[in-house]
Parts: sequence; C-alpha cells; structure tokens
Amino acid sequence: MASSFLRTALFLCACEILFATSEKPSEYGDRPRGVPLNKGPLYTEDGNEFECLDGKKKIPFEQVNDDYCDCEDGSDEPGTSACPNGRFHCLNIGHIPMNIPSSRVNDGICDCCDGSDEWDMESSVSCPNMCSELGAKAREEAEKRAVTRKAGFEERKKLVAEGQALKAEKASSIESFKVELEALKPKKEELQAKKDEAETKEREAKDKHDNVWNAIVEEKRKAAAQMIFAEIDKDGDDKITVKEMQEMKAFDKDNDGTVSEEEAKSYLKGGDEADFQNYLDNLYFDIKDVFEKTPEPEEKKPEELEEPTPDGDQEEGLDDLDDLEDEHDKAESGDVKPPYDEETQKLIEEASKLRTEFDEVNRKVTNLESDIRDAENFGEQDFGSDLAWAPLKGQCIEKQDNQYTYKLCLFDRAVQKDRGSEVSLGYWKGWTGASEESKYSHQTYDNGQGCWNGPNRSTKVVVNCGERTELVEVSEPSKCEYLFVMNSPAACEDPDKDPIVHSEL
Repeated sequence: MASSFLRTALFLCACEILFATSEKPSEYGDRPRGVPLNKGPLYTEDGNEFECLDGKKKIPFEQVNDDYCDCEDGSDEPGTSACPNGRFHCLNIGHIPMNIPSSRVNDGICDCCDGSDEWDMESSVSCPNMCSELGAKAREEAEKRAVTRKAGFEERKKLVAEGQALKAEKASSIESFKVELEALKPKKEELQAKKDEAETKEREAKDKHDNVWNAIVEEKRKAAAQMIFAEIDKDGDDKITVKEMQEMKAFDKDNDGTVSEEEAKSYLKGGDEADFQNYLDNLYFDIKDVFEKTPEPEEKKPEELEEPTPDGDQEEGLDDLDDLEDEHDKAESGDVKPPYDEETQKLIEEASKLRTEFDEVNRKVTNLESDIRDAENFGEQDFGSDLAWAPLKGQCIEKQDNQYTYKLCLFDRAVQKDRGSEVSLGYWKGWTGASEESKYSHQTYDNGQGCWNGPNRSTKVVVNCGERTELVEVSEPSKCEYLFVMNSPAACEDPDKDPIVHSEL
C-alpha cells in the first residue's frame, strides 16, 4: 500500500517537472499567463477558488490554464487555446500591448511581438522578441505624426482666424448688399421700360425696311423666273407643257440627244402642264438649276471644226439658252441689301445704347443677388465649431492615378477627369463621421453621374490631419463608389489636448 502511494506521488512529481520544463518563462508575475495587469485582481486565489468572470461558476484555482475549458466565457483559460472565446493578453513590453483570441495560443504562428503566445517549448516555432525594435519604429513614426500634428495645428489656427473673419465679413456684407440692391431695382425697372420701348421702335423700323427690300427681291425673283417660263412657253398660253419641255435640250437628263416624256414630266413633278403660279411655287428652283448647270459646249477637235454643222437650229438654240442664262442671272442676282436710312439707324443706335445700360445694371443686380445668397448660405453651412474649414470652401485639389485625374472641390463636388472630359463623382452632401465626436472625419459627395447598369456615382472622403490640404489616395472599393483620403490642417486638433498623441508617445 505504501509503495503504491509512493509510486503515484513520484509519477505526479515527474509530470509536474516535465510540464514545467515544456513552458517558456512567464513575465506575468503572480498573474496566470495571458492575464492583463488590470485584470490581475480577478485572478487571485480566494479560498483556493476561481470565479468565472461572468459570475456563473466557481472552479478550483488549479484548473485555471489547465488546457481545459471550464467557464462558458473562457475566462479560466487566458493562457491556453482550450476555450474558443478566450482572450490572451500579449505584454509586448517595449511596444504596444494587445489582446488576441486565445485560440491562437501555441498555433505555430507568432502573433505577439514578444513571442509570448507561443510559449510551448516543444513547439518547433521560434518567435524572437521584436518588441523593442518595433516599439522604436512606432515611437519614431509617432514622433513624426506629432510633429505633423503640431505644425498642422499651427496652420489650423490661421484657418480658424480666416474663418472667423469670413463669417464676420459675410454677415456684415448682407445688409450692405441688400441696400445696394434695393437702390438698383428702380433703375433696372426704368431702363427695362425704356429699352422695351426703344426696341419696339427699332423692330418696327427694321421690319418696314426689310419688308420693302423683300418685296423688291421677290419681284426680281419673279422677273427672273418669268424669263425662263416665257422661253419654255413657246405658244404664249401662260402654261408650260410636256411637249414644250421636250423641245428644250437643257432637260435631256441622259444626254441621248432627245428629251423623253418621262424626263419632261420629272421637271413638272409628274404633271402634264403647269401655269406660272404653280411653276413659281413648285417647279422654278429645279428648272432654274438646269439652266445654271447647262454644260459648256465640248471643245471640238481640229478635224471636227472643218466639217459643217449638222444642225444649225440646234446651235442657235444653245446660243439662245446662253443669252437667257445671262439675262436670268442679271435679273435674279439683285443688289446687296441697302443700309438702313438715317432715321432707322438712329433708332437702332438708341436701342443698342439702352441695351448696354440695362445689361450693366442687370449684371450688377444678378451679382448682388448671388452675393446675398452666398453670404446667407455661408452662415448656414457647417464648417466646424470654430470655422476652420470655412476658408477651404470651393478650393479644388487633385490626385493623378494612372490615366485619370481625380479632383475634389471642397463643399462642392468630386470629379474624375480623362483627356479633357469630366465625370461627376458626386456633389456635397455633408459631414458623415460615425459619431458626434468623429463627425468631421468623413465627408460624403453623392448623386453623381449614373453608372451604366448601376447606381449614381458617389464619393466618401476620409479626412486626416496634415500640414497641407491635399489628396493623398484615391480608390474605387465598390462599383461607382469612390474613396478619397485627404490631409488638411483643418483636421488637426491641439496636440496638447489630443489623447492620441500622448498615447502614441
């Protein structure tokens, strides 16, 4: 009996020695491995018992980190991978402490920079302690960010001063703009009435002049048309017929030496005859073109010149046609429209003078109305509690990305440019930070140009602190949804009050 008890005791002792030598040294002090300092008091022995952190169960303290999950919340196994919902705390001395899922403990992958998550000595994985090196780099980067924040905040103070001055200027200018506008309105109305009256007289005088001239032109056109009509109307019955058309060689479309009935009818729009009014209204321009385009007689070869003319009448007809064309051209060309008479010219000059005066006053009124709207909208727009963003309204910044140039005009619009063309990526919607504290960390521009078979384009802008206002990154994470990253001193908080700066350093 005694020897059996001794063997059992020796076996347990050997197991404890073996287990102890299979673990890397722990730097958690009196706390179980994987427990952060702030939770240390929850892992002190209370009557040799441990109470699960959810308060649902108590277990012997020796069962903490025994590689068996006893608590539903996994709090009894912070240093092993036994519980799927447990958390392991990396001390990472010299760098930034962090918590990881305890399921990653001894999984063969180095998660903690100090290698504390891979504590099993039997593991083939070697995790060197990189915390000092990483911490030094992190502190160097944090110092750079602190310098940027400090410089950016100095620029922000200038923007705040500009914004406050702009607010005061806009507010005071509204009343002066309104006074000036009210003084101009009667002047505009007076000039409008004078301009309208002068333009009526101008229009009537010009119409009278133009009507006389148009009547002269029409008479000349009729005279020119009458010449051709009379030449075709051989029998003088005030009608042109298919037979009379066939006698005119000019209507020989196919140049076969004769004018067929079909050719003649084509110029009569399919009819058999036409009186002068029908000819003038419907046929004249086509027939006139025939006379204007009649080809010059072909140059004859020397041997042809020696031969007698086979048909003297035909040659005479062509000569008559040439004479007719000359007379027609003289009749239809007419003179250049004569200038307006002195009285009409005075009316034109008076109307032009009043138009210029009215346009000048109207331009001032339009500009004042625009200035008033701009000043009133300025007071309603959210430029931050201290107006740091106000001076940047309308400022445009660009970023080149491959073939595209992306442009952001603050509080206005976002666009994509490609070889001279622009595509709208959205118009100013507002500040869209996730919480009231982070409200000014994001901007949204929406309702841009529609995508083919997709939504209207939109852009989200992530705002970071920087010494200059600039676009530093552009991307399209989803179809027609763009992401811009912008730096600006307007986003820089006071480094002496910024908890991020102090925590990093």
